[in-house]
Amino acid sequence: MREADSLAEAGHEVRVIASKHLSWAGPRDEALLRHRRWRVQTVDFRPDGASRLRAVLGRGRLRVASAVYQRFQSTALIPYAYGLAGPELLRLARSEPADWFIAHGHAALPVAATAAARWQARLGFDCEDLLTHAANEPRELVRAIEAKYLPQCAYVSTASPLMAERLALDHPIPPPLVLYNVFPLEQAEGMLAPRRRPNDLVVRLHWFGQTIGPGRGLEDAVSALAELPVAVELHLRGMASAGYREKLEALAGSERHRVFCLPPIEHDEVIRAMEPFSIGLALERPENGNYSRTVTNKLFSYLLAGLAVAATDTPGQRQVMSQIPGAGFLYSAGDARGLARELLKWVRDRQALRAAQQASWDAARARFCWDREREKFLALFAPLPAAEPVLAGGSKAS
Repeated sequence: MREADSLAEAGHEVRVIASKHLSWAGPRDEALLRHRRWRVQTVDFRPDGASRLRAVLGRGRLRVASAVYQRFQSTALIPYAYGLAGPELLRLARSEPADWFIAHGHAALPVAATAAARWQARLGFDCEDLLTHAANEPRELVRAIEAKYLPQCAYVSTASPLMAERLALDHPIPPPLVLYNVFPLEQAEGMLAPRRRPNDLVVRLHWFGQTIGPGRGLEDAVSALAELPVAVELHLRGMASAGYREKLEALAGSERHRVFCLPPIEHDEVIRAMEPFSIGLALERPENGNYSRTVTNKLFSYLLAGLAVAATDTPGQRQVMSQIPGAGFLYSAGDARGLARELLKWVRDRQALRAAQQASWDAARARFCWDREREKFLALFAPLPAAEPVLAGGSKAS
């Protein structure tokens, strides 16, 4: 969305193609797209309503194609063997010419590459995850996608320097462009800088994600509450997976009244909604070799909102936090007592907490915001004349 917004604002004609998979996301998608200046074309694979049959047939096609690919290793099967909506997105992508076709995610790369070849256009790829290093991915198929299509790309971008280094080691390609997963400053418009915010007796810890569920480090935060004064609360924003909220409350025990689950909100309101909170929790797991190299939007969101940051010591987060040590601290994942010990310093010293919040606020505006990254991204398209077709990107997003 940030890239599409930026290209449209720069005067280019932008078309985004995507597939829909999550029924609950429909109203949120509509709200996100209401004021965009680019076109969207979608294929509906939601498992209910009019799209139910397509979703069932698509899953069957994917299973068959994946099995056949594993046996014969034919690259012609890639658009069918990885990604539920590959053929449908390909028909959309090929239907109109463009100067650039930009893929977001591995499932979209064969789609964008084929369309780019059809229209003799340039190809770009935003590598959102190092999926060849992810345990739950079909690694041979992902490697085949990267080996076939990455050399065709005019540019490849990643979300962190460590991801860029790893990708360049895996494939003979130029160093990828690093575009941090940051937000534009306008999403914090109207917020008070931390030094101007009123003092609060309560210290509110904040975490957000699409899903409140296992494997996200939330157990660290809940366990830490038992080591912290009653003036500390834990607020979690997202959709709780089945039974998980009850597990967290059981873990919290007598402190469960200090754990609050908040509903998801519109994307463009996420940053402003953080103003009442004190400390942002970036609890990524270091044992996930793929994910630990990146820096998620959580950490950067906390910076933009002016929250102090408590983060697990993953390689990606360490690299960012080392540049802004005054904004927060790192702790070893799984060490709830260590987390509580560091948080307690801020609970007892509110001036130090306010200083960390201000350091976050300042770092976002000086370096870690889309307003800075945007210039690096748009420089890729500088030779293009304005008002020409620029983007027809495939996406495996809802």
